Amino acid sequence: MSWLYVAGVAYGLTAFFLVGMTYLEGLQAHAPWNMYRVAGLLVCVFWPILFLYLMLRMASKRRIPER
Repeated sequence: MSWLYVAGVAYGLTAFFLVGMTYLEGLQAHAPWNMYRVAGLLVCVFWPILFLYLMLRMASKRRIPER
């Protein structure tokens, strides 16, 4: 099993959970299906990618030695 497979499954589960919670929140509020509601669902799918990118970027950042 590849680490990419594990990462993909973790990402998929996270995105599915976030989309589900956002969808249920919209149902509970009786919110209409407008651009903002659809955009909120799309953001739920893409923000974990941004978070992962930032975490990897911070982890790979090299420290500059003091003189």
